[in-house]
This record gives sequence, structure tokens and C-alpha cells, in this order.
Amino acid sequence: MIRLQETIEVPRPIDEVFAYASNFGNTAQWDPGVVASRKTGRGPVGVGTEFALRVRFGPGSIPMTYVVREYAPPQRVVLEGKGDSIHALDDIAFASTPGGTRITYTAEISMLGALRCAERWLKGALDRVGKSAVRGLQAALTEVPPPPGRSRLTDLQDRLIVPGLVGFTNLGYRWHQRRWKPLAVSLRGRTVVITGATSGLGRAAASQLADLGARVILVGRDPDKAEATRREIVATTGNDEVAVALADLSLLADVRKLAKRLLEEPCIHVLVNNAGVLLNRRTTTAEGNETTLATNLLAPYLLTQMLLPRLRESAPSRIINVSSGGMYATGLAPEDLQYEKGAYDGSRAYARTKRALVVLTEIWAEQLKDSGVVVHAMHPGWADTPGVAGSLPGFHTITRRLLRTAEEGADTVTWLAAAPEAARASGVFWLDREPHTTHVFPGTDPSPQGRQQLWDALARLTGRKATGLGKR
Repeated sequence: MIRLQETIEVPRPIDEVFAYASNFGNTAQWDPGVVASRKTGRGPVGVGTEFALRVRFGPGSIPMTYVVREYAPPQRVVLEGKGDSIHALDDIAFASTPGGTRITYTAEISMLGALRCAERWLKGALDRVGKSAVRGLQAALTEVPPPPGRSRLTDLQDRLIVPGLVGFTNLGYRWHQRRWKPLAVSLRGRTVVITGATSGLGRAAASQLADLGARVILVGRDPDKAEATRREIVATTGNDEVAVALADLSLLADVRKLAKRLLEEPCIHVLVNNAGVLLNRRTTTAEGNETTLATNLLAPYLLTQMLLPRLRESAPSRIINVSSGGMYATGLAPEDLQYEKGAYDGSRAYARTKRALVVLTEIWAEQLKDSGVVVHAMHPGWADTPGVAGSLPGFHTITRRLLRTAEEGADTVTWLAAAPEAARASGVFWLDREPHTTHVFPGTDPSPQGRQQLWDALARLTGRKATGLGKR
């Protein structure tokens, strides 16, 4: 048996440190020796919770299963790991200090089978691996990276189109993921509102944010589906601070009722405008608005404007607008928001609304400067969601093997809602936790006049008072 022990101190409260370090689903974030890690059981972490890991071993990796054997929050957790050729017992103790938390990490490692005779020669290598892992945990709980800037290489890839499109796929996700810093945060005490939260990206983001401890309000249209989603997220994450708010976001009357209900919340720290539709033929709502426009643009504009007072009061707070890579193909059309001119093209109508949502992000970011409210837009890449399968069946069939999971597509939403570095920027367009340009084709970058036209049209269509873009 090989015994390793390391002690570190981190400047974080013991409850946060324990919650992060005891969840071995996080180990791939901080341990260079772990290729992948995930929690396989449902519910909160506790005795009996299982984690599946792939651990580097020589030139490859081996699977291991870790099980929580003792769980005494926030002082101690013991996990037993088993693989075909290795057995490990990790005992992690936590103690409060004046500056944060002291972690004492003890690991007892035994080689199995034919490797048992080589145990004494492996001690040095395992000792180095253990030290590297604990240093990684210390860095994850200590360092706050600066907000990433736009790179010239990323800009070039976007503008060359084909490399940019490859970045939308699951291959792009895995490539970018290699450079990510750990997301070692707790959202306990923070309230997140997510529209379109009962399926696809919204549901995945809601589950990820609940797993980080946030109180999550799921906005959906179907009461049965919303309640089923709530129950599933509670069962999966063990976080029972998940609520439902019902609204048909294609109807402005419903959006107003939703905003009034949400304004009863003492705090709103994060608003995620995710709900969207892509329709193959032009339809109008009972209020006379083109349905794609009403759902994808009028609703987030009106909901955000009505919730701004609470978001300001709750600062530091964040607004996250879910756009689409399809917006690159079009500019604004503020003179024809209802898509009444020419033949209707569902994909183009969708792209126009997503372009406008990015422009709104930039406008809000300027208006809310120095208010403690930051605003971001993101696009999820090409994700395999019910919306994509239903609205773009041909595209879905052709690209199925390259599509991201909903969880991969939602990752940047969760990162923007939680990461400390995301609070130090505003008005940025993101993909895979990295800023991207908002236009690659000539004529798609809106003029100041076009931006003002859009702002005035949205105010008129939603019954809000029109103001200059510089007005807060």
C-alpha cells in the first residue's frame, strides 16, 4: 500500500469548499490525472453516491468507480475507488481557518493483480500525481481568472466560415474544453430565472445551475411538463429549491403577468432569456404579432425591461440572452420585424430575431454600465435538442453525429451565470466560454440608426415608452 498526504489552505468558506471537493464529479476540473468524471447516482452527494472516473494510466486511461463511504459535512468525506488494477481510499478532512479552509487530503493506494509486485517502484510517480492533484484543487478554489479576451485565431476561424462552423460541433466543444478553468463556485442564496426551461438547452442549464446550489425558477407553458421537469431536477441534483412559473411567452399579456409574479421575488440574480421557436410557416398570435418575433424577441425585451428594477436591486446580477449561430447569416430588419414583406422563410425569421437579441445585449450592456448588472449573449453551437429535431429535421439527420448534447450546448449559459470572471465583462457574445465576433458577413453589422430603429420598434410593439439608446 502507498500512502500519500498533503495539506493545503484555500481562501473560501468551509461549506463551499466541502461541497465542491466532496463531489468527485468535479475531479476532472482540478486533477490532471483524471480524464473524465461524473456523478452516476441521483440526488445529493452522500453515503453511497457513486462517481465514474477515467484515470490516466501510462499512455492511456482506465475506468474507476468511486463510492462515498463516509460523509460528515462540512468536516470529512471518505471515498473508495476501485478499478481492475488499482484500489484507492481517499480521506479528505476540512477545517475552518481565519483566512478560509484547511484541507488535509490522505490517499491510500494499492495496486492489484500483476501490478502488485511493481508497487514500490510506482510510489514516486504516484506521489507526484498526488501532489499535482492537490495543487490543482488548491488552484481551483483560489484563483479567479481574468475574463477571456477575443483571440485573433478565433476571429480568423469565424471569418473563414468553415473552421467557424466546425467550432459549432461537438468536436469544437471538446477542443475548447481542454483550456477551461475549473468552475469551483457555489450559487447557494442566488435566484436564477430561466425561460424555455422544460426541454433542451433550458432544461439542461436549469439542472446544471440547480446542481451548483442556485434557487431556480423554471418558466414554461405546459403545467404538467413544467412540474415534471421540476421533480426530475430535484431528484437528480438533490436541490429542492426549484420552482415553476407558467407563461406563454408568445403572448405579451402573459409576459406581463409573469413579470409581475417574478417581481414578488425578493431577489433575482440571473435572468436567462432562452425560450425560442423556429416555425416553417408564418403564423400570428392572438395579439396579432408574428409568432417567432413575439416569442424570440418581444418576450425577452419586455420581460427584461420589467425585471430591470429587481435585477438592479439584486446586484451583482446577470442577464444572459441565448442567441444562435444562425444570426451570423443576417442583419437587422427593423422596418419589417413582423416579416410581412416577401415570402416567409422560417430559418431567416429565426435568425433575424437572434441577431436582434445580440444587438439588445449590447444596448443593455451600455445602459447598465456601472449598475452591477452585466449582460451577455451566447450561442450554444449545434446542439441535439427537441427544437432542432422538430424544426430542422433535414439538418438534424445530416449533422446528428456532430451535434452536441443539450448539456454541452448549455455549458456556456451555466458558466456565464456562475463564473466570477464572467461578471467582469458585459455586452459580449460567447461560444464555449470564449468571446466571439458578432458579424462575419458584410452588411450584417447594424448601423447606429438601425439599432435605434430596433429599440423604438420594440418599445412601440410592447407598449413601452421609447427612449434614446443612451438613456437608462
